Amino acid sequence: MRWALLAASVAAAAITANVAFAQEVKREPASQQGASEESGGVTPVAALRTTAPPNAAANRTYETPDAALLEADVDYLVREGHRAVSRNDQDGLWYAAAFADDLAAGRYTEARNVLRDAPGGLNGAFADMFEPFLIAAEGNVNRAVERVDSGGDNLPAPLPEVARALLFEAAGRLPEAAAVYALMIERLDTTPPGDAEPQTSEEFDRMLGAARTSHAVYRAALVSHRLGRTEEARRYYTIVRGYEPRSIAVNANLARLNAGQPPFEQPLTAVSATGRWMLFLSEFLTQAETLTALVAQRDPAQGYASTSGSVMLQIGSLLATDSDDWRLYAAQQTLDAGGINGAQRIIDQIPATSPYAPDAEIVRASIQIERGNDADAAAAADRALAIAGDRWAIIASVGDVYRRIGHPDRAIPAFDRALTLTQDGKDRADVLGWRAYAHRFSGNLAAATADMRAAYEADPSVDTRLLYVTILMDDPAAWNDGIAMARSLFAEQPDSVMRLNALGYALIQRPQGLEEGYRLLWRGFNYGQTDYAVIDSLGWAYYLYGHFDQARALIERANDLSANDPNSEILDHLGDVYWRLNRRDDARATWRRALEARPDAIRRRDIEQKIARGLTAPAPRQQQLPQVSLPEGPAQRDDL
Repeated sequence: MRWALLAASVAAAAITANVAFAQEVKREPASQQGASEESGGVTPVAALRTTAPPNAAANRTYETPDAALLEADVDYLVREGHRAVSRNDQDGLWYAAAFADDLAAGRYTEARNVLRDAPGGLNGAFADMFEPFLIAAEGNVNRAVERVDSGGDNLPAPLPEVARALLFEAAGRLPEAAAVYALMIERLDTTPPGDAEPQTSEEFDRMLGAARTSHAVYRAALVSHRLGRTEEARRYYTIVRGYEPRSIAVNANLARLNAGQPPFEQPLTAVSATGRWMLFLSEFLTQAETLTALVAQRDPAQGYASTSGSVMLQIGSLLATDSDDWRLYAAQQTLDAGGINGAQRIIDQIPATSPYAPDAEIVRASIQIERGNDADAAAAADRALAIAGDRWAIIASVGDVYRRIGHPDRAIPAFDRALTLTQDGKDRADVLGWRAYAHRFSGNLAAATADMRAAYEADPSVDTRLLYVTILMDDPAAWNDGIAMARSLFAEQPDSVMRLNALGYALIQRPQGLEEGYRLLWRGFNYGQTDYAVIDSLGWAYYLYGHFDQARALIERANDLSANDPNSEILDHLGDVYWRLNRRDDARATWRRALEARPDAIRRRDIEQKIARGLTAPAPRQQQLPQVSLPEGPAQRDDL
């Protein structure tokens, strides 16, 4: 299977996080200020009710917390959290929801009761993370900072330093916050990760810490900005820009810094600081749980990668009311997990005056595409274009929306406009890559190839070269060049599943490359048995060798692994396999599903013909499979 636009991989590694809670503590019932007889518990504060479904019944229920998160129903999570705490449920998720509500409502006694009765009690990991913010809200910042110090071993750097600085920020003690941040940055490796997969422990650590580091340094920049320390603020913003070159927040605040204006974000309060802290925790928890799943080679499941991380993200973005960048992330995460309505309610919290308003329109367009409302998606893209200004990335995103809904006549001019606004080589390569993908999607292979050649000249990064292979493998006049590029990528990192798949799948597009491609794909499968792309590629190689039962086992598994985001290419392959196995009804049903997954123009025409007439070309002749020698064999094919 070909790699999607600007695909990236994450290497797996074992990490330990002391975020589990074990000790049970009996709870004395807390007072129920603001209790509602109808709801049977505390009515959540207004900030935590804003994303609840409209006209939702007070007695509504969900089968799982994830189901409530998919609806962005934090109001429900808080209500159920208070009930769970009352019955001594030991799931930390409920305690986080109840604690956030009590703290935001100023019910400090109740908030401390939640911490006391949480798994581990006041000396446990949960209280280590949250009690400092409660102490600060009660007015004792010095003791709050001491409390961070007493529990700091539970979290990796720079999170303890971030917690201390947030506490000082919320109290208005900005010089002390700045001092904490300055010491933090001295100790941090602020070198951004490279664009290739990490090959050393140092590179891997940089990749793992990138988001955490950039977010922490951004907070330092805001504090220096507020203090009028212009050069220091500019230096910190520049560090963040190294991680996030297109950050609208950095660009907006640098402009305000140059104009002598304060940052556009509001100063922290006790509540918003707690929200910001939960956002930092959400990133850490999501990463920890994702890596654990990768190390265990667990199959991807429908829904969130981390329930606890998603709870922190949604609650944190509501408490920190100006965290529109995180709100965008929460909406996209929820949409990717299948929560269309929840994503809509989250994104609707971003006001039209926000610097992120154009980004919100792009997410709205994606929501409408998922709903099948292409006209509404186009309208959202039009709104984004109208307010994009000179933000070329938004304009290019608009072009990609037009591509996805089948309007190349509108997509290409958007990319053309974006190109006029780019100077940096990597930026130009990205836009040219998007335009190449749009050309390929509409069936114009020659134009796609020309754009990718220009993109490579502008920026020969790994991402650009991977897309180069993807585009050129389909152009008969450029296949050899695509293979040469894939070989160079593979030579740089021969144990990369991504690069093995790129070369192997490109090779099997032509008969002369089938044997070599098959051997490479077996090697890639040996490294990535939960990677649906390489599994589909290997399955297709079996198909081309005429071994249809083995092809079916592999491609069905690839289809299962990609269930969160149905893939037209995998479904097309699976339909062909079913046809060869004389499962004609299954084949046509699968091809119809491939059409629903919005294939490119060439594949669409091919699939439509197959639905109408079936496969008319002769079946691949069964050939003896090449012998594959691997240092460690993967699971038996029968186990798939």
